[in-house]
Amino acid sequence: MRSTGYAVVWQDGGPPMAGRVLVDASALDFDGAGRGRHASRHIPYTSIASSWLGRGAGDRVAGRPALVLELDDGEVIRIATPEVGALSELAEAVKSERK
Repeated sequence: MRSTGYAVVWQDGGPPMAGRVLVDASALDFDGAGRGRHASRHIPYTSIASSWLGRGAGDRVAGRPALVLELDDGEVIRIATPEVGALSELAEAVKSERK
């Protein structure tokens, strides 16, 4: 698989972070900043217990529908994209790589 990057707003329990996610063959790599915080995350597909497209109020990030990842340790990461269609592409990429 060729690595693909997306502009995203993501949230991992703290304030939303604006940045990018790189989708590659073994993991998602996040890099972003928000409200005085900079963070990078490396999330192997093997650590994702489940994923779904969340459209409800509790799943949204900055008012946008989000791809919700539940990790093996129970942590939840929500990812929204400003690009039309990119959220579905990202969800498909995660689904296909988790097989």
